[in-house]
Amino acid sequence: MDRDIVPPVESSGQVGPAAWRLFARVSASPTAKERQLMERQSTESIVHLSSYDKWSLVACLLGTFFLRMASAVMGSTLQLYFGYIDSNVYALSDTMRGVALASFFLPELVGSPVFGAWSDRRGPKWFILLGSIFGGLGVQVTAMTTNYAALVLTRLLGGLSTASAIPATLSYLSALTARSESLRGRVMGLFEMATLAGTILGIIMGGRIWDLYHTGSFTLDALIYLLSLVIFMVGMRELSLRKSDFSPSKALERGRQALSGTFRHYLALFSTPSVLRFAPAFLAVNMILGIWMNHIVGQLVSPRDHFPGQLIHGLLANNGGAGTDISVYAALILGVFGLGVLIWSLLIGRWRRTTVMLISAAALFVLCGDVYALNHAPSLDQPLVAIYIGVALAALLVLSGMMPAALTFLADVTESRTDDRGAIMGLYTILFGFGGFLGTLIGGPFADWGAVDGILLATALLGAVAMLLLLRLHSIDVRSSTEA
Repeated sequence: MDRDIVPPVESSGQVGPAAWRLFARVSASPTAKERQLMERQSTESIVHLSSYDKWSLVACLLGTFFLRMASAVMGSTLQLYFGYIDSNVYALSDTMRGVALASFFLPELVGSPVFGAWSDRRGPKWFILLGSIFGGLGVQVTAMTTNYAALVLTRLLGGLSTASAIPATLSYLSALTARSESLRGRVMGLFEMATLAGTILGIIMGGRIWDLYHTGSFTLDALIYLLSLVIFMVGMRELSLRKSDFSPSKALERGRQALSGTFRHYLALFSTPSVLRFAPAFLAVNMILGIWMNHIVGQLVSPRDHFPGQLIHGLLANNGGAGTDISVYAALILGVFGLGVLIWSLLIGRWRRTTVMLISAAALFVLCGDVYALNHAPSLDQPLVAIYIGVALAALLVLSGMMPAALTFLADVTESRTDDRGAIMGLYTILFGFGGFLGTLIGGPFADWGAVDGILLATALLGAVAMLLLLRLHSIDVRSSTEA
């Protein structure tokens, strides 16, 4: 019995970690004979793929790796560029930075179903190529200007890059692996690995590239986009489609219909009681992620005299290697968070999903209190600083359980709506992207008002909202299981 892999709608956040799109349909464990049949079918499918198709698969995955790397480099260096503009060109408030960074999410959220519908008619390869073109154009324009309106435009182009490339790439891989669901599952897993590896490497590289080349880092990043474009263009064959009457006017109409249909479908899903009780809490959690991912770098590199009583604010302002240090910090945080996700994934089957989410939400308040204490320590030389950092990493380890618990909770919801499995799992990425958009917007005014303390206040308020909603969800969950 093959496992049916249903790739949900892509709407990742700016640094877009790939784990948010993983989903495998729940099915019975195969017997030994069934496993042998699956392996034989997968092997036969690979053998029956033409050499051109095999190269197309490799090119698609390799190009995706470099495309995600380029996007992550852009996300990392742009925040450092904003700090440079604020210190050397003109005052750039956190609110203005938040608006620019949040603009990335709009075309990604709105454009994905539109570009997906167009790719079905015109062919996915062209829209994968557009992803590299949009991204490369946006990053190269960034290298040439400090104009705020132009920088907002570059973020819109970045969002269009993701909206165009991801649905088309998933469609392309699905078509190439149509002969075997087991082969499709392996290829989709490789797609996730390529996306995650490229994103993490890009985040780590971005700060170092900025330290070495400053604004020249954007031109270097444009070359990475160009590399992905060449790989896609040379290595991938275009899929043969049925003859289509594709035209600009009809394309716009089909895009409008796809967006309208997607909106109506998800509105109906949101109205179901189980999703409606869960979505606001998870949205609040993702708003917190949006605040920290898109505002903490600005706090680290801002001039210290703005908020001299806060240790974290301006910590790297006079550090010539600030970008490299931030990359090291990011790698450490990602490592701890990833380890936590792995540990919780192994343990979550023994716990009620809502219980794990409540424990993770409680860890958020521990983290907030700990970072507040660290932010008001006299200096980094204080003995308590090491303890504060240790407690923060431990709290982050516990907090990481929120993501696998939420994903598993949504998977449980699909059991009552088996026809909407992919759409329900797609809610995970929609809430992640929309939460990142709102959090990035909201975080700016709080950061302008109170710097790191303001970010912590916004985090605590959203955490309180999430905790109250999760308590209600947990009580309903316990009552339902008791009645059953």
